[in-house]
Amino acid sequence: MSKTNTIHSSIFIRPSPDLNPPNAPSHLTYTLITSLAYLVYLIIIPIYVPYLTIIHFLTPRPFPSWTLDRRISTRLNKLWVTLTGWWIPPLPADWDDWEITPPGEPYIEAQKKGEIELKEIRLDPVGKDYIKGIAEVEQVKGEIRPGFWIDPLLPLSKGGVGQDKVILHIHGGGYIRGHPLWTPFPMGISKSTGVKCLSVNYRKALSPSSSFPAPLLDVLSAYIYLTRKIDIAPRNIILLGESAGAHLALMLTQYLRDLSLPQIGYLILSSPWSDFTLSYPSYKYNSGYCQLSPIRLGQAVKSAARYYYQEFLQSGYASPAKMMAGGWKYLKEEGTEVYVHYGGRELFKDEIEELGRGMNRDGVDVRMRLDPDGLHTSGMNGEAGEVFKKDVLEILDIQND
Repeated sequence: MSKTNTIHSSIFIRPSPDLNPPNAPSHLTYTLITSLAYLVYLIIIPIYVPYLTIIHFLTPRPFPSWTLDRRISTRLNKLWVTLTGWWIPPLPADWDDWEITPPGEPYIEAQKKGEIELKEIRLDPVGKDYIKGIAEVEQVKGEIRPGFWIDPLLPLSKGGVGQDKVILHIHGGGYIRGHPLWTPFPMGISKSTGVKCLSVNYRKALSPSSSFPAPLLDVLSAYIYLTRKIDIAPRNIILLGESAGAHLALMLTQYLRDLSLPQIGYLILSSPWSDFTLSYPSYKYNSGYCQLSPIRLGQAVKSAARYYYQEFLQSGYASPAKMMAGGWKYLKEEGTEVYVHYGGRELFKDEIEELGRGMNRDGVDVRMRLDPDGLHTSGMNGEAGEVFKKDVLEILDIQND
């Protein structure tokens, strides 16, 4: 077992929380904030869009796929996030943690068409025996959380992995927003592989009671449910995550190591957030192309890590890209196969590549897939999404027409 993060990891924990992190405002306050931001947004657009159009035709394209539509949509998205990113949001008022819709309309439609079966389940909090090291934060307790089963009903034409494997999906959202069904991504992977998927609705780090280690405890409860309640062999678990969900997946594997629990068989990641210090060069040189906002990311980190000293942000738990030599050996020793898809134009590019180098250094079976002109989580849809699915099928050794 690596010395990195496994010995005395509780030294990262503050005796009392940092009082500086932001807390989510009330729904009324946030509605007022976003309404004012939207007004400013509407005032800027008539000037900004013509400006972007002129710049597009008067200056060389930085890369061929940087079309006018892509430039405008990316910059407008970034403008909106910049205007609103100074505040972390409350949980959306119309999203009940236990409801399938909203935002799961594509799932409802797929179920009506007989493509999937969708079911909500209860994930019980983990017991005291599973609380150690970085999870020993007295102010944060385990809670019952919802999980959503996505069961593909369309048969594979041939091959397949049978009923022995299960996808455990962890959604993204910067730890401050998101829902298991807010994108069709896990459903697409489940349907293409023919493997049943459990997506867990972990707590968002928006308050003292839901900051870390709350998200970690919630996804651990899903692992315990799969391995202890329905007897899925850990080797048959495919851990799938995007962005912050991929970060949480990496943290879960480290925590399984700390608990001396068996590792999952596969780790499949789309644009994993790999550095809580937000310090790699691609934050600057890709800032003009990526829709992510360092302002909002910084606010999310402050809220999520309020119970930890600054040194925690340099650890492999919070910043997997900074894992010390030998820190990933547990994945090699247990034979976990890792796949990482990322975009060449996203803010996380450099930290993701450093993550890959660290895993390669420690002998992990890791496959890195760069989408050269891709943005953040480009592997979730479009042409890059098809490459992502094809790679996953190959890793799982599934033949699917």
